Amino acid sequence: MRVQPGLAKGSLYNLLHSAWVTLHPAIRKISFYVRIMKVICEGLAKTGTTSLAKALQVLGYNVYDFQEHYEFHFQQWQDSFETGHHPNFKEIYQGVDAVTDVPPAFWFEEISAVFPEAKVILTVRDSEDAWLKSWKEHLQLGSKILPFYFRILFYIVPRMKKTKHFFDTLHQAIYGSFNPEATALYRVKYRQHNERVQAVIPAEKLLVFNVKQGWKPLCEFLGCDVPSTPFPRENVAHSDSKKKMSQFAKTEISVAFVIYFVVVLLAAVFVVRIIS
Repeated sequence: MRVQPGLAKGSLYNLLHSAWVTLHPAIRKISFYVRIMKVICEGLAKTGTTSLAKALQVLGYNVYDFQEHYEFHFQQWQDSFETGHHPNFKEIYQGVDAVTDVPPAFWFEEISAVFPEAKVILTVRDSEDAWLKSWKEHLQLGSKILPFYFRILFYIVPRMKKTKHFFDTLHQAIYGSFNPEATALYRVKYRQHNERVQAVIPAEKLLVFNVKQGWKPLCEFLGCDVPSTPFPRENVAHSDSKKKMSQFAKTEISVAFVIYFVVVLLAAVFVVRIIS
């Protein structure tokens, strides 16, 4: 379930989202007995992970992409980076049979050890330069899309401060920086990650995959029939990221406005009572 927030539906979104987050663990437990982790995708962000997640969904897999990792297990992942206590992977992935993107790509060894029968896919770009260009553009999206006054809210509004802290921690741990200009460091991190995956995962369990290759190598690796539909092309030129970021900004501005209105109203009531 991917309910996207909107300006006019902020309160409804929050209500539905809270209900889904509450009920989701129970729903997953119902399907636990028929689903177990089958595919672990260990490519870093901007290597086609969103397209691969969609492709796996087309093939019938129940996929956790970054949005699910963030929405359903925010605190567990935060703790894994700050305390060294990993999430209980069998518990958080009940009813899930494929994971993509980070944070799982960073903890691929630990997750693979818990699910030794799962196959592993390492998504890569055409070249290191291609990945670096896309990653740098991704890091610059916030300053281009989010207005300056909105970015200030990340230092003021508690839940937005928490979100900022999560992304700061995530990027520092995986990529070593949040600075778009740290290109030499990003090259090393990308190269080291890909080399580590190929050194650790047995060749017979690993597919090094570029989404431009399409269905054939993926389906051969997974033992699936090739779908009649074209291979998904998601988040091309950061289209999905831009949309989600804009929607996030609209929702947070709505929430901030409501909070501001309530505070002002309560202050006015308090002043009236004092005067009277």
